[in-house]
Amino acid sequence: MPVENPAGRGRTVAIMDLGSNSLRMMIVRIGENRVTSVLNQVKQMVRLGEGAFGEHRLQPEPMRRTIAALRGFAGMCRSYGVDEIVALATAAVRDAANGQEFMDEVRRETGVDFTVISGREEARLICRGVSVALEPFAGKRMFIDIGGGSTELSVAEGSNILELESLKLGAVRLAGLFPGSGPVSSQCYAEMQKYVRDHAVLPLQRMEAQAPGELVGSSGTIQSLAEMAVAMARDSGKKTGDTAEILSYSSLRRVVKALCERNEEERMSLPGMNPRRTGILIQGAAILQTIMEELDFDSVRVSGRGLRDGALADYLERLFPEKGRLSVRDESVLRLARLCRFEETHSRHVAKLALMLFDSARELGLYRGPARMRELLHYAGLLHDIGIFISFTKHNVHSHYLIQNSEMLGFTQKEVSLMAALALFHRYGYSRKDKVCAALAEDWQEHARYLSLFLSLAEAMDKSHRQAVVSASFVRRAQGLALVMRATAPCPVEQERIKRCLKALEKCFGKTDMVWEASS
Repeated sequence: MPVENPAGRGRTVAIMDLGSNSLRMMIVRIGENRVTSVLNQVKQMVRLGEGAFGEHRLQPEPMRRTIAALRGFAGMCRSYGVDEIVALATAAVRDAANGQEFMDEVRRETGVDFTVISGREEARLICRGVSVALEPFAGKRMFIDIGGGSTELSVAEGSNILELESLKLGAVRLAGLFPGSGPVSSQCYAEMQKYVRDHAVLPLQRMEAQAPGELVGSSGTIQSLAEMAVAMARDSGKKTGDTAEILSYSSLRRVVKALCERNEEERMSLPGMNPRRTGILIQGAAILQTIMEELDFDSVRVSGRGLRDGALADYLERLFPEKGRLSVRDESVLRLARLCRFEETHSRHVAKLALMLFDSARELGLYRGPARMRELLHYAGLLHDIGIFISFTKHNVHSHYLIQNSEMLGFTQKEVSLMAALALFHRYGYSRKDKVCAALAEDWQEHARYLSLFLSLAEAMDKSHRQAVVSASFVRRAQGLALVMRATAPCPVEQERIKRCLKALEKCFGKTDMVWEASS
């Protein structure tokens, strides 16, 4: 989710959320001081996950529907003069064997470049998006979002997120296992609940251990159930105390009973029924009811906010960073680094030197990559040596593995893969023939070449871990390009190590003189 020009203001941004059931978009105008105005919100039920979970492949007709809808969304973005599109895809795409292939087709056909996010990242964004609109609560809240392909759970205390879980349980996924076009018997519904319980037992235990005092639900499924509860009570003349914002457990059971007694056609006539959810609402209700029973909640607070709101909050955080506050990305990197007991002084110094090289190369036009690569180079510098936690031998390989396979909240998978590649190449240099390079997005392979050079040079400049080299920069002189390094003491180890980088340096920038200067 890049922000190319953080200093720019007055941006119009589109946030897209491609779920297993629905495609949603919010177009927002961002003014000074984080002031936002929602210009439009649209939603289209494309059912991308239809038939996908059993086959582990997205099916042709749902893909066609989705691309057709995205063409319309892309047209809206053009008409609003959108500066940037933040597009996120969730369970249907991330679980499908042909998910990336479909994302490539979407980019070719519509120009929209989606990021496929992990389940825990989805849970984090939902928690953030929902919680910012709630009034203060004296205790912990649990959040649940029932999607088509997955259910995201989290527990937070204020803005502090304590637990994140993503269950491979969703209304569309469950409907594939337990079709409900006809009336659903109590035995079948009980089997549905048992399936949910069995597949959620350990995550729910972790949620319960946090002792949350309130349950907050988002997603179309929970909103539809709450609206039906209110409409059915009004239609029968009963006073239940339910509103569209609060759904009680007893009212949920009444809605479930009414749904199960009827076939799909008859459910259409129920008060408050959303006709587009008749085939998946029972399955979504089974997930909600089971979780409420397991954690002993007697009601759920209903929110209309969700993933898009969390993505917008993240975007604003990067556009308007708060001084002194760690971002989600900073926290993710430092958590992993400290878990691996990294040598913090050395790693921070290497990262600082790498950024000096990046800045001077960019200023001279030697490297023309986007400014956002600077941040990724900084994080790669902090993490480049974490593989020593496993073994010094081949520690760059271990660093790559740890970064690539750790769930880095706040990062896209492309960004994680680039940081992992830089950690791998920092020791022996970049190689286009390496399978790690080949696995990078094609447009990022050239960035990896330059960034890995900066990191290799920076690592070489602190090979003895003394921080003797205090600055480094590329400088144009009359005789040509020079790499100028200033040190507080003689650096024979560093000088010898840098010689290993000369071949890669010349490939990138041509002949470059090494200049060592004493720092006062």
